[in-house]
Amino acid sequence: MADNFRLTFTPNMMLPQATNGATFVVHSLQRLALAFDDTTNETVYLQTVLPPAYTGTGTLKARLLFYSASANSGDAGWQVAVEAVTPADTLDLETASSFDTANGGTQALSGTAGDLTAITITLTNKDSCAAGDSFRIGIQRTAASPTDTVSGDLYLNSLELFEDE
Repeated sequence: MADNFRLTFTPNMMLPQATNGATFVVHSLQRLALAFDDTTNETVYLQTVLPPAYTGTGTLKARLLFYSASANSGDAGWQVAVEAVTPADTLDLETASSFDTANGGTQALSGTAGDLTAITITLTNKDSCAAGDSFRIGIQRTAASPTDTVSGDLYLNSLELFEDE
């Protein structure tokens, strides 16, 4: 399938939630990541403008690349929520948010601690987004859910946002 567009976001482009936010870490080889706890649901946000190439006719997806420092088995649970704000919308950006219902999924670890794992989450709930909208994504590890069975922190390496045709 061809992509209408593809955007890549690295940890330095993300903002941890003020309470229960993931933590920035730099590993020994100067790799920046966001650490998500295994007992508390932690969240980060990123913000962009949805590009003109977004048509709304394809399938909007988020691909998270992550790894575990110590665990080599279990299922990692993730949720991705979308907030789209069109110019002239009546949403006070200083005091309010309007995230749509989160989209989620689980992915088994690769079998070796430290190896990169990917999960692609289809963003069915996407807040009626359109090209040119201010577009915000909330990414959460669902550690408090019984579907997340990975012990220890998970490290978010990057996120790709794309639309399949």
